[in-house]
Amino acid sequence: MKSPQKTQQPSRSFLQGLGLKEALGVSVAGMGPTLAMNLNPQEPSKHVGHLVPLIFAMSTLLLLMVAWCFGRLASKYPNAGSAYGFVSSVMGSKAGLFAGWALFGTYLSFVMVGIAGFGLFRSDLADKFHPLHHPSVFFFTMVGAVIVAILSITATRRAVLALITLEGIAVIAMLILSVSVIWKIFHGMGPQGDVSVSALFVPAPGITPSAIGLALSFGFLSFAGFEEVATLGEEVKQPRFTIPRVLFGTVIGGGLVYTLVTTAEVLGFGTDPAGMAHFAASDSLLGGLGSHYFGAWCGDLMDLLATCSALGCGLAAVLAASRVLFAIMRVLAPASPLARLSGTGATPVYASLLVIAMAFAGYALMRIVFHASGSDPFFWASTMGALGLLVAYLLVVVSAAISLIRVPEVQGGWKIVIPCVAAFSIAYTIWVNVYPVQSGAYGVIPWIVVVWCLLPLLILQGRSMIQVRKSSL
Repeated sequence: MKSPQKTQQPSRSFLQGLGLKEALGVSVAGMGPTLAMNLNPQEPSKHVGHLVPLIFAMSTLLLLMVAWCFGRLASKYPNAGSAYGFVSSVMGSKAGLFAGWALFGTYLSFVMVGIAGFGLFRSDLADKFHPLHHPSVFFFTMVGAVIVAILSITATRRAVLALITLEGIAVIAMLILSVSVIWKIFHGMGPQGDVSVSALFVPAPGITPSAIGLALSFGFLSFAGFEEVATLGEEVKQPRFTIPRVLFGTVIGGGLVYTLVTTAEVLGFGTDPAGMAHFAASDSLLGGLGSHYFGAWCGDLMDLLATCSALGCGLAAVLAASRVLFAIMRVLAPASPLARLSGTGATPVYASLLVIAMAFAGYALMRIVFHASGSDPFFWASTMGALGLLVAYLLVVVSAAISLIRVPEVQGGWKIVIPCVAAFSIAYTIWVNVYPVQSGAYGVIPWIVVVWCLLPLLILQGRSMIQVRKSSL
């Protein structure tokens, strides 16, 4: 297998064009903050109660370590494959393929999350305005897939500007809502009389490390996508300078936003058992807050913005998945259409269309064959994506540690602590998610992720065995 560094370089128009603003747009939209804050905090609350803001603060610190590892490798080995190129350059081609395929599966899952989220929120809005006659969630999901497909095969700059616009408006509205709710609560208009913000950040005696580990997996999930900018290593101007700064900026900014918003959400619903039960059962935290404190119009607005956020999240995931697939196929099958760019040299069109087709096929498979409800594909795909992402993160931070050991930095030996702590945290989070085995679909999903990650290596091994057998005849 060839090394990624020795592959044919893409055209100049593919290599250059995106600036800091566009790179930041991909990173922020990949996280989908508005979508994340609507649907992700509920699961941590089932494990740690009202300590949800603490979980997101801890996640920020851990993701900063992961961002440092991505940034270090991106500054040394900028490429379109992100983890694929990073791990290949440090640990070899097979480990790189394992990491790259895990990351490709992750982004593919996040495309499903984006279009499924669009279908869910768009259907909810239709229920409010046309309760008797409106298309199904499946139909709206299909519409979302078509919109994302059209945007994904346009010039990357146009698609990224769409991401910035969609997610930027949503994040500003979310922050305004959160600050306004906190202001109301501190002026006696909340569900409880005494407000103790410090209680949201101090674990109670009954909270176990495994409970925190399970909750942290959803913290990781909420940040997932911040590293998508690393797949634009061949499209961003000055990638060795731009990408590390975008990675750090996105995690720091996202962490502050998440901690503030979850504080408003927990206080807004109430920290008592009844309030947290309502919190955990909510299908739109921001919409619920808006409706309760400012009227139905505000809840509808937040749901509309969450719909746009889901679309932006899906589009960012397509951009990232197509680049990873392009980078892998450029090495393994350079004559394949999947290793080609558009006529202008700006977009891997065939890879983008295949990603969209696979994502919608996966969604349809869950709905039709496995009889999933309208919301099941969202949460199933989120879980698959989170586990695949943790695998890719683990290999990236190990690669960063190895690169430090091979080339020690003067007066910087302490930096090895960063990837080591990140690796331990990620490994522990993976462990508590797979053992003990959960019931239903969530007990099967980890095995699906394992098979997916091993698939390319099994295929390569099979091809090698066939070639050896042919040569011996």
